[in-house]
Amino acid sequence: MSFSNAPDAITLGRVAGALAVDEAFVEKDWFVVQAIAVLVAVGGEDIVPVFSGGTSLLKGYGLIKRFSEDIDFKLNLSAAFAELSGGQRRRALGDFRDKLADAWKAAGFNVTDVVARDANGFLQFEMDYPSILDAHDALRPHILAELSAKPPRLTVQGRPLASYVAQFRRADPEVGAIACVDPVETAADKLSAFSWRSLVRDRASAKDDPAIVRHLHDLAALEAAVSASSDFPALLAETLVTDTGRGGEATAKLAPADRLAAMLDTLRADALYPLEYARFVEGMAFAGDSEVPSFEEAVAAVKRLSALLPS
Repeated sequence: MSFSNAPDAITLGRVAGALAVDEAFVEKDWFVVQAIAVLVAVGGEDIVPVFSGGTSLLKGYGLIKRFSEDIDFKLNLSAAFAELSGGQRRRALGDFRDKLADAWKAAGFNVTDVVARDANGFLQFEMDYPSILDAHDALRPHILAELSAKPPRLTVQGRPLASYVAQFRRADPEVGAIACVDPVETAADKLSAFSWRSLVRDRASAKDDPAIVRHLHDLAALEAAVSASSDFPALLAETLVTDTGRGGEATAKLAPADRLAAMLDTLRADALYPLEYARFVEGMAFAGDSEVPSFEEAVAAVKRLSALLPS
């Protein structure tokens, strides 16, 4: 496969015009959806990929109004898989990793980096796609995919998945049905992730990711659904405890409530976050200005969601 059906510059321009966004967003969206279609096809009875993260909120549920470019999946593991020994599980996940990398390469992606941690329970892939456009400063130049062998905690929901190009062409969705993590669970994941990542962040590091500010927008967009959910408080508490060690010493000694409080203090004190929000959220929005929460509104929403943590 060599992406012979990839959209040309004229099509990208037409779709971008209809959406009032840059052509680079439309092009990357198309390649992200193709990558997801390959991933779903690689899954089997014992390892079932379940779409999560911001891109699932955009493409699966239509709940956010900003472009999302990364691929996040949880892996739903069968009862038979759970009965395997530790070594057998590691090998099975390693085989899945290799099969997935090979499938993406066969599809036409250039897989440039593969990271495996926690006995292959966490997998990260970076892959280049054959862009015909100039780079956009708000987009990664590659597709980033992360998979975690942590089964969803709430009931998954099946959704069709179509690129903006397919929608413009009125074609069938590239993925007829894909299992998606419940948005309430994604909100708990995002709030916990941003809390520890904001506290250990070092902008001088080559690995710094200013795009994490997108979590604030997504949490604000999810506030209504989350506030109505009786599952969220316990999910948030559980996720914060699970993530305790992810920030190293900087977060390990902080109780969940203290971690959220420190996060909010950081957002109030750090003058660069509003600028990053303007670049990575407002600069990537499909909606009009009135539909995108401002930085201050997003922080206020995150504060209200943080207050839902059981005392």
